[in-house]
Amino acid sequence: MPPYENESTPFIAESQQKGSKSLRQYLLAPVNLQYADLPLLACCFVTGIIDAGAYNAWGTFMGMQTGTQFTGNTIFLALGVAGLLVNRAHLHWLRSLLAIGTFMLGSLVSADVTRRYGNTRRLSLSLNFLLQAVFIIIAAILITADVIPENNPNSDRILIGIPFLAAQFGAQVAASRALGYGEIPTTVLTSVYNDLASDPKLWTWRNAKRNRRAAAAILILGGGICGGWLSRLTEGFAIVLWIGGAMKVLLCIAWLAYGEAVE
Repeated sequence: MPPYENESTPFIAESQQKGSKSLRQYLLAPVNLQYADLPLLACCFVTGIIDAGAYNAWGTFMGMQTGTQFTGNTIFLALGVAGLLVNRAHLHWLRSLLAIGTFMLGSLVSADVTRRYGNTRRLSLSLNFLLQAVFIIIAAILITADVIPENNPNSDRILIGIPFLAAQFGAQVAASRALGYGEIPTTVLTSVYNDLASDPKLWTWRNAKRNRRAAAAILILGGGICGGWLSRLTEGFAIVLWIGGAMKVLLCIAWLAYGEAVE
């Protein structure tokens, strides 16, 4: 065997190792947080469109677990315990309890995993949003295949779909917290409205936090309007979920292409 064949092997291995190492470094690098609010604002639209469709079809919120008056699953659960939901959908209180529990589970698992592997790393964020996308798509497939009825709020089979949607919203909120944008909770607007109205710099020309809060409220409202209109269509809720799942896939890819944090 010629000597150069043996000699070339270390160079090939070294080159491959260098390429592999650079890819690993790229995936594990923290993203630039300067514009990390943009994906979270996109999540606000996803919340609006899915929650509007879910409430219209199933009578239960997937993202809003707290609320006032008759909004939010916590209030629905409280009314169920008090026996005041007798004229509403069958086992409405159980759906609310299931949504709250799986939402918290999604938050717990997502927060724990991202803390272990880096809250702001490209790979952690991308996998987080990939999981969210997969959960939404699973729910969309189950509805499209008629495993779960789309517009029958009295069906117990709705309990199959709730964990997927609620858990992914929990992961979504965990991501917003990990990125440090507390002014964009992505699912509930009570604190946003309060912080917006009580902001001492409300009328200041340059106010990034005010702008994010206002954008979050507008996008959730806009998503809710779109979800409401789509729900008028045949298989409208399934369409809503396919749109939400597609947006989460795009966000998953976007995190991989996001700029690296500047040291």
